[in-house]
Amino acid sequence: MPFFADPVLLWCLFAIQIVGLVSMVLARMPHLSPLHAFCRTCFLGCLVVVGLAMLATATSHTSNWAWCGTVFSIMAVGATADLGTTAPTQGF
Repeated sequence: MPFFADPVLLWCLFAIQIVGLVSMVLARMPHLSPLHAFCRTCFLGCLVVVGLAMLATATSHTSNWAWCGTVFSIMAVGATADLGTTAPTQGF
């Protein structure tokens, strides 16, 4: 039986991915506060956990690694994307 064929492990993997995406959204909060610092720390922890889950699924010879890889890359890009408004530039 493959390592990730157990439904409980698949649901845990799904939960890890959802928590990772939620932590990415919370880390992008616009206001600086102690809660924002906590959310950023949680995001970094979730990014590491999703990355480790991706490595674990890549060695299991199943197609589950694709989902973990997709979530990992969405988290990495989503955390670094500049979503703020920019000031209009003055003409020459």
